[in-house]
Amino acid sequence: MIETNMKDVVISKKLNINEGIKLKRIPELTYQKILNYFEKRYHFKNGEEMQLGNYYVEIDKRISDSFVLFIKQVLNQEYPELFSIEGFKPSEETLIDIERGKGFSFGSFDMAVTEKGLQNIEFQAVATYPISAARMNTILLDAISDSNAFVFAENMNTKWNDFIKLYSQVFQVDGTNKVVLVDREVEKQKTKFEFFATKEELNVPVNIVDVRDIIENNNSLCYKHGNDFVKINAFYNRVLITEALYKDNYPTNLDRWKFRFDKKYNGLKYINHPIKQFEISKRLCPFIEHEYNPDCFELSNTDHLFKSKELRYQDYVWKHKWGAAGNDLILEPNEQILESLENETSNYIAQKKVEYKVFKTDDELEKIVELRFMTAVHQDKIIIVPMARVGHIEKTKDGTINYKIHFSDNNKEGYGFSPVIIRDNYKS
Repeated sequence: MIETNMKDVVISKKLNINEGIKLKRIPELTYQKILNYFEKRYHFKNGEEMQLGNYYVEIDKRISDSFVLFIKQVLNQEYPELFSIEGFKPSEETLIDIERGKGFSFGSFDMAVTEKGLQNIEFQAVATYPISAARMNTILLDAISDSNAFVFAENMNTKWNDFIKLYSQVFQVDGTNKVVLVDREVEKQKTKFEFFATKEELNVPVNIVDVRDIIENNNSLCYKHGNDFVKINAFYNRVLITEALYKDNYPTNLDRWKFRFDKKYNGLKYINHPIKQFEISKRLCPFIEHEYNPDCFELSNTDHLFKSKELRYQDYVWKHKWGAAGNDLILEPNEQILESLENETSNYIAQKKVEYKVFKTDDELEKIVELRFMTAVHQDKIIIVPMARVGHIEKTKDGTINYKIHFSDNNKEGYGFSPVIIRDNYKS
């Protein structure tokens, strides 16, 4: 359990969002240094699939602290049990210590920056860009040389070496200290630069392997390396469950999936087992009572309220409980869509729409911001890395406003994957 200090919540409410979150241009030389580092070390090609933003977000420590408190509430709260899902219920022997029971190794928590303050968008038990974001943040912090600023949200004294040490400890689950990072269609993943960042920066050897190259052999999991088969002991899962289920038909597609996540293999330990993506997901949002959590309901419990017009379709977005990367996201629900989901409503939540705050920057562009705090837990220690998505607003001919926050919609200068600096303004 992670301790919380509720006194800090009162402090956070007194801070106006306009004072507490600012969008600033990254100095050009620093921006080029970040780009060069990513291109050389992480094989990142700016603008090919994703843009590194040339603006950064500065957050007042009080707002950052309140975000951390929200995360701790989510981690400590009790929720309804998850029903067993075919192919995913793990053998306890394959889980690392933190993932037995309700714990999880890595998480991502997303908040929209609105005029009213932070608003929860979603969270999930996955690692997205923690290592590349931490490196980007530290390069920026070194350049601006602000003694009141820091980059790890849980503790202003956490440094890059502390971060790398904890991540490396999570991965040290077998005697050989070798980790296999696994995803599906690795070469097509826009997140693959984070795979290279993991391989480059951690203090343990990491090999990147596609799921199609993994096989069972003598009740062990192996992958082919040249003419040899290499046994897997530490399996770092980066597969999104929605892609496994809906794109690959896991576990029935035996051409691609020659192993199962619910089977015990000799000497195998999972890191970030995919069952955690079901357990820690948008399915929990309807059960959270917090000022940062917009009104949210299980669609199966409220579909009659939409039909009777007690709830307005246009005020809500419908989200699949374990959808990710914009998949199964219904931005404009209506009666026809509800009818088409007649047998699927139990898989969706209805979340009240939020209105993003508009930032106007010196390049004369209007921008919106979504903050992501990424957690890593080892034993009783937690480290939290912030990052930002900088997006834009799309105004349609009929006056509708669409908030475009995903990287694919913002692959252009001025937007994209952006660093975050936390500043303790009390110390100024």
